[in-house]
Amino acid sequence: MHVLVYGSLKLHYPNHATLKNAKFLCASKTTEKYTMLDLGKFPGVVKIDDDSIPKSQINGEVYEIDYDAIKYLDEFEGIWFTREMVSIECGISVWMYFLNAIPDEYEVIGSGIWDN
Repeated sequence: MHVLVYGSLKLHYPNHATLKNAKFLCASKTTEKYTMLDLGKFPGVVKIDDDSIPKSQINGEVYEIDYDAIKYLDEFEGIWFTREMVSIECGISVWMYFLNAIPDEYEVIGSGIWDN
């Protein structure tokens, strides 16, 4: 299975070691547009129907992972995120984590690229 990571799980970021047995496939972005929020130490992606809030394709890294790894990621992301399938520009569907609730304080990342 495949996962798109867009935040602290990316290469050279603090939680990348969580993907210890994953195989990097490519950089890509979602075909659909979502809203990316900067939450300080990590980002979150949400689906918002409000046209006044910026949306963009979400840029990230695609990894091939096994069942044990996806279960570990589900635990790592905890109660804050839910995993859903999305389509990406390289033509495949991948798992991506969406923020369960919009926090009180955040900044929108209009580019869809988190590089804190």
